[in-house]
Amino acid sequence: MRTHRSALLLGTLALAAGGVLAGAPSAGATAAESNCNYIPDSARPEVNRGDKGDNVRQVQCLINFYSKYPTYIDVDGDYGQKTAAGIYYVQTCNGTTGGADGIVGPSTWSRLYSPKAACAL
Repeated sequence: MRTHRSALLLGTLALAAGGVLAGAPSAGATAAESNCNYIPDSARPEVNRGDKGDNVRQVQCLINFYSKYPTYIDVDGDYGQKTAAGIYYVQTCNGTTGGADGIVGPSTWSRLYSPKAACAL
């Protein structure tokens, strides 16, 4: 009887722990929330090739932490070739409105923060 109670208790604890872990945010989301804070989440200005500054840093950071883009992008605030390639990847993978044009507008911002499952880490 004692063995049965112990097994039942262990099973209950394992199920409870699994439920807690299932509801926990992913490591990628937690890292992005704590590291991608160059601009407020609500600020989503249009970002274009050649732009510089915190808006670009935010885009670069979100690509690194949320997408499956295979190449790390330096978060240097300079929208150059590497950033463009990352944005084209995000736009193509997620099927953003307007297609893959390299411009970070409302549809791309939305997918940077919430990529489709197939495109997310």
